[in-house]
Amino acid sequence: MIDTQLFDRWYKGDGQQQGPALEHFALPKEEDIKEFLLKDLVKTPEPYIPDDKLIRAVNVALYLRRPLLLEGEPGCGKTRLAFAIAYELGYPLKECSIRSTSRAQDLLYTYDALHRLYDMQGSEEERKKALERMQYVSFGKLGEAIRLAEHKIPSVVLIDEIDKADIDFPNDLLHPLERLQFEIPEVDNRKFDALKDGRDQQKNVLPLIIITSNREKELPKPFLRRCLYYYIKFPDKAMLKEIVSRHSQPDGESSELAEVAITKFEALRHPETTIRWRKTPGTGELLDWMRVLERDEQVGEIDPQLLSETPLKDLPYLETLVKTQSDSDALTKIKPKNMEER
Repeated sequence: MIDTQLFDRWYKGDGQQQGPALEHFALPKEEDIKEFLLKDLVKTPEPYIPDDKLIRAVNVALYLRRPLLLEGEPGCGKTRLAFAIAYELGYPLKECSIRSTSRAQDLLYTYDALHRLYDMQGSEEERKKALERMQYVSFGKLGEAIRLAEHKIPSVVLIDEIDKADIDFPNDLLHPLERLQFEIPEVDNRKFDALKDGRDQQKNVLPLIIITSNREKELPKPFLRRCLYYYIKFPDKAMLKEIVSRHSQPDGESSELAEVAITKFEALRHPETTIRWRKTPGTGELLDWMRVLERDEQVGEIDPQLLSETPLKDLPYLETLVKTQSDSDALTKIKPKNMEER
């Protein structure tokens, strides 16, 4: 059983682990449970900068063990928050990347009936093997988290970009998220239940579920009622400076080149550029752009003054910032009103 000191951990947002990760405690004997634990531990610090309100929202979700729904424009840091939380708490991160074809059941398990049928038609040894139906089951990330909770092991589950899925997907998730249990009818209704010992007994080992949405679709009201909610605003200039410095400067200080680059980046995003972006540049694009600019600065190909004097449409490495042809065409037509917008 995992040491109980793991249960009294709260998200501080400082990028420091709150104690030893799960791998440093007594591990479960079951090989599959041990694999579910070890394979998804986040071992690299995530330089994430949350504000106090976001930290509070995460800790309320931890206390209530309710799903936390995060919304905000693409590139504001919704997905990376789950990595930061998992690293600080020392819990495995179960990442579910949602697509238009995703089914709720896939997050729990899949059953390979075709493979079993193939084995049933094979040799005698293969036919005997096919009698054990459980070997044809592959657990999804939410299913793995439920099984970990059965063994008193907490985790973080990321259900990323839920608005990409079919409209019925959130409704199909209602019962698994509420009850944290599922059955496999293909294997004699084998049941897995994170709440089998009661919610109060299991409260501190239930998975913390983080759900992200870019608001491409409205989510059903019954689904929203079961979630906590937080809207992550796009970082302001001061926050962007801190994000860039944490990613690129060992001492955490913002360089002069970074200051100029962020000013240009904000001018690109600002409504006064008259661009109606199809894909607005986010923090990911900014960080990629900064990496290339810093490389050029090291070899003397660019400096803060040169970058400052460059018009927006002629900025170097626009391919890191502008991601559609229509945005690229619109950028070439910008007529700056003053030197700050150039």
